[in-house]
Amino acid sequence: MNTKKSATLLVVLAASFWGALGITVKVLSGYGLSPIQMVVAKLFVSVILLGVYLMITDINKLKLAKKDIKWFVGTGILSILFYNTCYCAAIQLTSLSVAAVLLYTSPIFVTLFSVPIFKEKITRVKLLAILFSVIGCALVSGLLSNTKVDISIKGIFLGVCAAIGYAFYGILAKILIKKYHSLTILFYSFLFASIGGLFACDIKGIIGIAMNAPISIIAIIITALLCNIIPYILFTTALKHIKASKVSIIASIEPVVATLIGFIAFDESITFVNILGIACVLFAIRILSKES
Repeated sequence: MNTKKSATLLVVLAASFWGALGITVKVLSGYGLSPIQMVVAKLFVSVILLGVYLMITDINKLKLAKKDIKWFVGTGILSILFYNTCYCAAIQLTSLSVAAVLLYTSPIFVTLFSVPIFKEKITRVKLLAILFSVIGCALVSGLLSNTKVDISIKGIFLGVCAAIGYAFYGILAKILIKKYHSLTILFYSFLFASIGGLFACDIKGIIGIAMNAPISIIAIIITALLCNIIPYILFTTALKHIKASKVSIIASIEPVVATLIGFIAFDESITFVNILGIACVLFAIRILSKES
């Protein structure tokens, strides 16, 4: 398997882990954590786990040039924390399906940003892949079905903001991966996102829940590993070998995985429209993998 195909597989695996987020949300919400509390709790645990791991294995990976701090503030606060916060708010104001489709308009922004930053070309294949990935996500989510969905102008605005924040990570990490190890990028991204998170939610509430239900700590640790650390390592590593615009489009397989998990684990229905959406996303990934 060549390097580009291996990188494509890494992105698919990363998106698959993110697609399993629904399971962890159901578990953590059962302990009383709000969506934003889940995000911040995962970030803090991720910082601790990564920090301890790096101090034990290779403390040199914690070295950081002062001039690069601004980039990590970008990946942490302006990307990870910003997009997660906007995404949670968009879900509350619209619906999970609408918010998911808006989030996966991010390939459009990544492709546009990559033109001036990385001198990437907007090819017909990329445009076709973006079209099929967005349509596919819409079909998978049920947004294009006859089912009535909640529409909120503010919710749509926040959903687009989430997409832009999500796109920023791919762009900024692509710049940083040339100089830093993926674990270094993740540690400082999570660190700055955690610091920003101190002002974004009720930290005392998280501590209170953890004290009243210690088992919730284990659930948060598992969630941090499966939905933060592992997928972000895979995603960031893939950026070494394939273009940021391609990575963002391939990652749109996440709602497909979420739909399949809902069908298998929670007995949620899956329709012909959903299957058609899955086919659209897979087609987008397929034609991208063939492009040089």
